[in-house]
Amino acid sequence: MGPQDRSHLTTRPPPPRIRPVRVVLSVLAVAGLWACGGSPTPAPPPGEEAPAAVDSVSEERVVVLRAGPLHLEPDESSPGVTEVPAGGLLKAIPDSAGGEAWVRVATWDDRRGWIPAERLVPSRLWAHYGRALGGVSPVFLRPAYPVDARRWAVEAPVGSPGFTSASTAWLLGDSATAVRVAAIDSVENVCGGELHRVGILDARAAGRPGPLLDAGRIAAPSGSRPDASWVAVGPFEPDAALASMAAAAATDLVAGAGVPASTDWATLGPDAVWVALAWPEENEGLGISQRAAALVFRRAGSGWERVSWIAPEPSTAVIPTAAWRPVAALSTGGSEHPTILLLEAREYEGAHLDIWVERGGGYQRIYEGYYWGC
Repeated sequence: MGPQDRSHLTTRPPPPRIRPVRVVLSVLAVAGLWACGGSPTPAPPPGEEAPAAVDSVSEERVVVLRAGPLHLEPDESSPGVTEVPAGGLLKAIPDSAGGEAWVRVATWDDRRGWIPAERLVPSRLWAHYGRALGGVSPVFLRPAYPVDARRWAVEAPVGSPGFTSASTAWLLGDSATAVRVAAIDSVENVCGGELHRVGILDARAAGRPGPLLDAGRIAAPSGSRPDASWVAVGPFEPDAALASMAAAAATDLVAGAGVPASTDWATLGPDAVWVALAWPEENEGLGISQRAAALVFRRAGSGWERVSWIAPEPSTAVIPTAAWRPVAALSTGGSEHPTILLLEAREYEGAHLDIWVERGGGYQRIYEGYYWGC
């Protein structure tokens, strides 16, 4: 395995890494693709547009984006009632006690508790994603990229359905390419020494050493050919009006933070743009250097309009390095902006590729990739 691009790194002593909880997979994730009762959610009639993004969880059935506990009360410090897997199907129970931030839910066996609204998506929208991915639940998606001068690999942590030896998969680029998992192998992170379990693909890599995260694509397990549309990512320079709009929109995400200290722009196809925002936030003990957020704008008839965002999070990336950089993107159901993103999360010592989906305006992470340090 060859060296990576270290242009975004500095020479200060490495801080402890702060990482979100890794998504836990389960075979129950398949249930999240369908409505209750075991029957597929009906596809929209021919010509009907994909379901619009939903601003709040208002349907009876909801799907879990990231694994975690149901809480006894609408409070993160409240005891857990039970664990629910990513992709699990729950019933939403009307209860105003949680406000807009929490939803009361029940499992299939009627265990009840509270879960943050950001971890849920309406089942109809989830089924829409599944149809666009060829019948595959979004929680099964994985990053794939060259890992040396010859081989492509897909991240395949233990318990990854569909990425096993001799299985088939789709690499989602400018077209959906069918590939085969030729073998299950491991790749060593030369800095940390840990082994990352991967599926070696029969796709050929270019001549550069890897792992090449900037060449990453989204991989889906075998199913019908996905019809999600690949969206080209490229450089972008905003005009003054769009830059001013982004600065104003940033105040909605981070109240009182003022003008961002840095911005990093990219195109997401011909009619959408991405901007990563950063504000200084020093915490040496945790290695935090910035508070990061991101916005997505779409070109409308009257000009640009904000359509989605990533909510503020602390990051160890050092300004002006952006905490996230889009590597690949997909739109589903004819959407005019990407609804599934492959983002390089750039940390102080290295990076990983994460997969995000839109759940009613804002994007939420559904998979955190392998960390490649130094």
